[in-house]
Amino acid sequence: MRNLYYESTIHKQIRDKRTNRKERIAQDIGRYGNAVLESDELKAAYEQTHHLWSTVGEHTLRVAATSVMICYALRKLNIKVNVPAVVIGSLCHDLGILGRDQKFSSKKECTNEHPVDSVKIAKELIPELSDTSADIIERHMWPMGESKAPNTLEGVIVSAADKYSAVKDLVKGSDINNTGVRNTVLEKKKEILDTIDGRNRK
Repeated sequence: MRNLYYESTIHKQIRDKRTNRKERIAQDIGRYGNAVLESDELKAAYEQTHHLWSTVGEHTLRVAATSVMICYALRKLNIKVNVPAVVIGSLCHDLGILGRDQKFSSKKECTNEHPVDSVKIAKELIPELSDTSADIIERHMWPMGESKAPNTLEGVIVSAADKYSAVKDLVKGSDINNTGVRNTVLEKKKEILDTIDGRNRK
């Protein structure tokens, strides 16, 4: 009996700790990234597909949350990290992708050029954009394409979080059904799967 109580208490503490961490992450993203979160650009990001089954907006928030979580882990190791710069950099890193079909002639051009466009948009949203945030945004594609390696630990954090989130987007898909955003790619996937399923039943 005592063991069951002890185990349930431990599980509750773990759940509470995770909930508290998620709340802290959300608070930090809101505190430091409010100007970006309230922007028309981020709202538009929820209407453009990204990594096949996600949207730019969903991916952006996942990168921000993962980046801040990495910052917390590093702080526990007494490694100083600039959380505000990480939040701004992660929230702005892919804003240059918006309207990619009109702006870029190929995926390669998009890969190489959208970080520069993202920095321009970030400077419009946040005129006092720090050099650290600009570096995060400009070099977040590393080691892909022609991107240079980040100059800062914060840049490495966001670049790693971006790759992790991109793989998660592709493999796991996204929770887009809960966002209310219409995603034509996702609808097309469902249509294709329904067609295949119908054929298999015959």
